[in-house]
Amino acid sequence: MNSFLKKTAAIFLTGLLFLPSGAMAAEKQSAYDRVVASGTLRCGYGVSPPNIVVDPNTGIVSGMDYDMWMEVGKELGLKIEFTEEAGWGNFIEGLKTGRYDAFCSMLWPDPARAKFLTLSRPVLFSFLDTYTRAGDTRFDGNLDRINAPDILLPGIEGDISSTMTQNRFPQTKIYSLPQTATLSDLFIAVTTKKADLMFLDQAMVDHLEENNKGALRKVENVPHAYVFASYFGYGVGEYQLRDMVDLALRTMINDGRMEKIAHKYSKDYIVPTKDY
Repeated sequence: MNSFLKKTAAIFLTGLLFLPSGAMAAEKQSAYDRVVASGTLRCGYGVSPPNIVVDPNTGIVSGMDYDMWMEVGKELGLKIEFTEEAGWGNFIEGLKTGRYDAFCSMLWPDPARAKFLTLSRPVLFSFLDTYTRAGDTRFDGNLDRINAPDILLPGIEGDISSTMTQNRFPQTKIYSLPQTATLSDLFIAVTTKKADLMFLDQAMVDHLEENNKGALRKVENVPHAYVFASYFGYGVGEYQLRDMVDLALRTMINDGRMEKIAHKYSKDYIVPTKDY
């Protein structure tokens, strides 16, 4: 009898090993299924004023991205919960492990990182100009001067702030910051002479200069350094969740709410064209 039981158990365990991969995958709940079942979409976010601002005393989140997601929640009948602050260099891990359902801070396009993400449709377009410390005129009229080994640009590990430098200015050295660093850390690196310059849109400059007036200087007689679309991010394969939110975003673009929110923070932001 014991021999029979042992053989039966062995056959059963062998069967488990050879279950179809789809049967095992079914056990893992998608972010879309979690959101629909709970009625709550949990956001990971990175601090980048004015897009996302966190009050240091209360922990309350605000900003342009926050306002947009509150409108998305209204459109979809969902509660939007800003659950966890994440670093710009490591936020993908939180999507992989299900700590949040979407990364609700806008992302600039980074093809290398896009391999590990599902991206929304473009939400906004912004123009990035080149800024140095006050009094530094080395780059006026000549952005090619940046591409030299004696120049340092600040960059966050694993973030586009590093890859954009490596791709366009390969000879430039990167002053590397940890994955948890923020826009303020990039700013401090430049103003304390640990790095030479950085790329910012006007809304970012306005916020940084609220308490640091005159610390930065816009490089003169050069074109915009970059023109970027901005996206929201989801886990790999989360197409239903992306499409659901995209439809809400598209509705907001078409009825003018998106432009109203964006221009509350900067008139320089360009909203995608309406469908009609």
